[in-house]
Amino acid sequence: MKLKIKFVGFDQKEVEVEVNGQRYSEILESLGINPETVVVVKDNIPVPVDDVAEGGEVKVVRVISGG
Repeated sequence: MKLKIKFVGFDQKEVEVEVNGQRYSEILESLGINPETVVVVKDNIPVPVDDVAEGGEVKVVRVISGG
């Protein structure tokens, strides 16, 4: 099944990947994104990166912090 990923705070804006039981963290790592630096949002609700990805659409939002 296909997962459409929209990026917020990245140069790349959107990508579509095939998912077959991978976790969001595995998909992010395959795209060169450290899962600890982003929040995955599905249906306007943050989801844990260790959840199994399903088809549909998610947003990946870059987290910026400072001190």
